[in-house]
Amino acid sequence: MNVKASLITLLLLLWSTGSAFGQGIQYVIHISVDGGGSSYIQSLINDNALPNFNRLVTGGAWTFNARDDYDYTVTLPNHVTQVTGRGVEGVDGHNWTDNGDPAAGQTIHSNKGSYVAGVFDVAHDNGLRTGMYASKTKFSLFDTSYKAVNGAIDLTGVDNGRGKLDSYVCDENTSTLTDSFITAMKSDPFNYVFVHYADPDAAGHDGGWGSDEYNTAMIAVDGYLGRIFDMVTSDAVFKGKTAIVLTADHGGKDYDHSDPTEPLDYTIPFGVWGPGVTAGADLYALNNTSRLDPGTDRPPYSDAVQPIRNGDAPDLELQLLVLPSVPGSTINVAQNLAVPEPSSVGLLVMGLASLLACRLFAGRQK
Repeated sequence: MNVKASLITLLLLLWSTGSAFGQGIQYVIHISVDGGGSSYIQSLINDNALPNFNRLVTGGAWTFNARDDYDYTVTLPNHVTQVTGRGVEGVDGHNWTDNGDPAAGQTIHSNKGSYVAGVFDVAHDNGLRTGMYASKTKFSLFDTSYKAVNGAIDLTGVDNGRGKLDSYVCDENTSTLTDSFITAMKSDPFNYVFVHYADPDAAGHDGGWGSDEYNTAMIAVDGYLGRIFDMVTSDAVFKGKTAIVLTADHGGKDYDHSDPTEPLDYTIPFGVWGPGVTAGADLYALNNTSRLDPGTDRPPYSDAVQPIRNGDAPDLELQLLVLPSVPGSTINVAQNLAVPEPSSVGLLVMGLASLLACRLFAGRQK
């Protein structure tokens, strides 16, 4: 048996061992609320206008004081961060800075000059079904980057192919997008799925962040959350087996969100709800040795102890599915964002699995 085959065998053994430390989660739904600034959501919750957002806060582990990328407070770069677990700039960044529709055939990898793995890679290579439901056309970047012709070769166990994204749906009507998502989940469930709601961002640009138009859009998204909650709590397939991770790409002020030094632009929510998650917990209190509440500051990536970021999501979600971190990720690569604190043995298992996965990924890029 060659070295790679031995590593694969050991990796699979570690994952199977690690499952004993999981919470029985089989499905993870990642929800990104485009333009969902924390102060606006918090105010609407206080006015009892967002009962389903409040359900995430009171029934899960939550913070209103997370951060997006240090350099960019715009949509597409931050969503690439939410998929890859990397910041935007630098040698280790994903380097996607454009915020418009990508050119035909352009990928995250062609822009970077090397393959940029994402959450879809790890989930799909381990035999899980993946999907993305987007409400902006620019999200075609993910479909192009991770479809069969552009995805990396699967060297993990059984070959599940190069297409890392099993289903991609774009619909600017977020009500029908939600219908499509729920219908698909009930017919052929996704183990990992990314759902994007553009409504607050569109309303913020049109009427201003915190305007009546913005608040109406946020209330609409709350209704979609309610429908998703109904599905995962009433359907036996999902009940007790599903986690929801919700965050945002940026907030906003007045009619814009492009200033990375503006607190209303960079202060976003981050929350996790599901089996084993400490209900009503403050995420910073749960992670007081690995994360630092930044107050109103904007900590750079160079700080030794980081705030919670939207880029924490992919490796947390993989940890919930008892899978290793995204190869090449730099945010939460140790999978140490606790919701609640996992056992020390579980952390050791996942750390070893992540190390082996990164070794395998590095080898196949040579």
